[in-house]
Amino acid sequence: MIDFSNFYQLIAKSPLSHWLETLPAQVAAWQRDALHGKYREWERAVEFLPEFSPYRLDLLHSVTAESETPLGDGQRLRIENLLKNLMPWRKGPWSLYGVNIDTEWRSDWKWERVLPHLSDLTGRTILDVGCGSGYHMW
Repeated sequence: MIDFSNFYQLIAKSPLSHWLETLPAQVAAWQRDALHGKYREWERAVEFLPEFSPYRLDLLHSVTAESETPLGDGQRLRIENLLKNLMPWRKGPWSLYGVNIDTEWRSDWKWERVLPHLSDLTGRTILDVGCGSGYHMW
Protein backbone atom coordinates (compact mmCIF):
# COMPACT_ATOMS: atom_id res chain seq x y z
CA MET A 1 0.00 0.00 0.00
CA ILE A 2 0.99 3.59 -0.48
CA ASP A 3 2.53 5.23 2.59
CA PHE A 4 1.09 8.73 2.90
CA SER A 5 2.98 9.69 6.09
CA ASN A 6 5.42 12.04 4.31
CA PHE A 7 2.52 13.73 2.54
CA TYR A 8 0.68 14.18 5.83
CA GLN A 9 3.80 15.74 7.38
CA LEU A 10 4.10 18.17 4.45
CA ILE A 11 0.51 19.34 4.57
CA ALA A 12 0.61 19.69 8.37
CA LYS A 13 2.67 22.84 7.82
CA SER A 14 0.55 24.23 5.00
CA PRO A 15 -2.85 25.80 4.41
CA LEU A 16 -4.07 22.25 3.73
CA SER A 17 -3.50 21.18 7.35
CA HIS A 18 -7.24 21.03 8.06
CA TRP A 19 -7.41 18.04 5.70
CA LEU A 20 -5.64 16.00 8.38
CA GLU A 21 -8.89 15.99 10.38
CA THR A 22 -10.53 13.65 7.85
CA LEU A 23 -8.12 12.61 5.09
CA PRO A 24 -6.10 9.88 6.89
CA ALA A 25 -9.27 7.98 7.84
CA GLN A 26 -10.67 8.37 4.32
CA VAL A 27 -7.46 7.11 2.73
CA ALA A 28 -7.30 4.16 5.15
CA ALA A 29 -10.90 3.21 4.32
CA TRP A 30 -10.15 3.50 0.61
CA GLN A 31 -7.05 1.32 0.92
CA ARG A 32 -9.03 -1.25 2.88
CA ASP A 33 -12.36 -1.34 1.04
CA ALA A 34 -12.52 0.38 -2.31
CA LEU A 35 -9.62 -0.76 -4.44
CA HIS A 36 -10.16 -0.69 -8.19
CA GLY A 37 -9.68 -4.02 -9.96
CA LYS A 38 -6.47 -2.78 -11.61
CA TYR A 39 -5.10 -1.20 -8.44
CA ARG A 40 -2.32 -3.77 -7.88
CA GLU A 41 -1.12 -3.36 -11.48
CA TRP A 42 -1.09 0.43 -11.07
CA GLU A 43 0.68 0.16 -7.73
CA ARG A 44 3.47 -1.92 -9.30
CA ALA A 45 3.94 0.66 -12.07
CA VAL A 46 4.22 3.45 -9.50
CA GLU A 47 6.71 1.44 -7.42
CA PHE A 48 9.06 1.27 -10.42
CA LEU A 49 8.93 5.00 -11.11
CA PRO A 50 12.10 6.77 -10.01
CA GLU A 51 11.77 9.17 -7.09
CA PHE A 52 12.34 12.80 -7.97
CA SER A 53 12.01 16.03 -6.08
CA PRO A 54 10.70 18.58 -8.54
CA TYR A 55 12.81 21.63 -9.18
CA ARG A 56 9.66 23.36 -10.45
CA LEU A 57 6.09 22.34 -9.66
CA ASP A 58 3.03 23.96 -11.24
CA LEU A 59 -0.38 22.95 -9.95
CA LEU A 60 -2.19 26.13 -10.96
CA HIS A 61 -2.36 25.81 -14.74
CA SER A 62 -1.65 22.09 -15.10
CA VAL A 63 0.05 19.33 -13.18
CA THR A 64 3.65 19.91 -14.17
CA ALA A 65 6.79 18.69 -12.43
CA GLU A 66 10.23 19.47 -13.83
CA SER A 67 13.78 18.60 -12.85
CA GLU A 68 16.59 21.13 -12.77
CA THR A 69 18.41 19.30 -15.55
CA PRO A 70 16.57 17.45 -18.35
CA LEU A 71 16.36 13.69 -18.03
CA GLY A 72 18.33 11.50 -20.38
CA ASP A 73 16.46 9.86 -23.25
CA GLY A 74 16.60 6.41 -21.63
CA GLN A 75 15.29 7.60 -18.28
CA ARG A 76 12.54 9.68 -19.90
CA LEU A 77 11.47 6.71 -22.06
CA ARG A 78 11.38 4.43 -19.00
CA ILE A 79 9.15 6.92 -17.15
CA GLU A 80 6.92 7.32 -20.20
CA ASN A 81 6.43 3.54 -20.50
CA LEU A 82 5.63 3.18 -16.80
CA LEU A 83 3.13 6.04 -16.97
CA LYS A 84 1.42 4.35 -19.93
CA ASN A 85 0.65 1.46 -17.57
CA LEU A 86 -1.55 3.88 -15.63
CA MET A 87 -3.78 4.65 -18.63
CA PRO A 88 -6.33 5.85 -19.30
CA TRP A 89 -5.46 9.35 -18.13
CA ARG A 90 -8.85 11.06 -18.04
CA LYS A 91 -8.19 14.71 -17.19
CA GLY A 92 -5.21 16.85 -17.97
CA PRO A 93 -2.92 18.50 -18.72
CA TRP A 94 -0.07 16.55 -17.11
CA SER A 95 3.63 16.95 -17.79
CA LEU A 96 6.02 14.98 -15.60
CA TYR A 97 9.75 15.49 -16.07
CA GLY A 98 9.49 16.04 -19.80
CA VAL A 99 6.82 13.41 -20.42
CA ASN A 100 3.64 15.04 -21.69
CA ILE A 101 0.75 12.71 -20.94
CA ASP A 102 -1.98 12.45 -23.54
CA THR A 103 -5.29 12.74 -21.70
CA GLU A 104 -8.86 12.25 -22.83
CA TRP A 105 -9.86 15.75 -21.74
CA ARG A 106 -7.98 19.01 -21.29
CA SER A 107 -9.66 20.78 -18.38
CA ASP A 108 -7.57 23.89 -18.98
CA TRP A 109 -9.11 24.26 -22.44
CA LYS A 110 -12.60 24.02 -20.95
CA TRP A 111 -11.77 26.73 -18.43
CA GLU A 112 -10.25 28.98 -21.13
CA ARG A 113 -13.52 28.75 -23.12
CA VAL A 114 -15.70 29.59 -20.10
CA LEU A 115 -13.59 32.27 -18.40
CA PRO A 116 -14.27 35.19 -20.80
CA HIS A 117 -18.03 34.82 -20.17
CA LEU A 118 -17.86 35.02 -16.36
CA SER A 119 -18.00 37.97 -14.02
CA ASP A 120 -15.40 38.35 -11.25
CA LEU A 121 -15.24 35.14 -9.20
CA THR A 122 -13.45 36.59 -6.19
CA GLY A 123 -15.06 35.24 -3.02
CA ARG A 124 -17.44 32.97 -4.92
CA THR A 125 -17.77 29.19 -4.85
CA ILE A 126 -17.68 27.20 -8.08
CA LEU A 127 -19.11 23.73 -8.63
CA ASP A 128 -17.97 21.91 -11.75
CA VAL A 129 -20.71 19.30 -12.04
CA GLY A 130 -18.96 17.52 -14.90
CA CYS A 131 -15.75 17.11 -12.93
CA GLY A 132 -14.66 13.49 -12.67
CA SER A 133 -11.14 13.91 -11.34
CA GLY A 134 -10.44 14.78 -7.73
CA TYR A 135 -7.66 17.30 -8.16
CA HIS A 136 -10.03 19.60 -10.06
CA MET A 137 -12.35 19.77 -7.04
CA TRP A 138 -10.11 21.64 -4.62
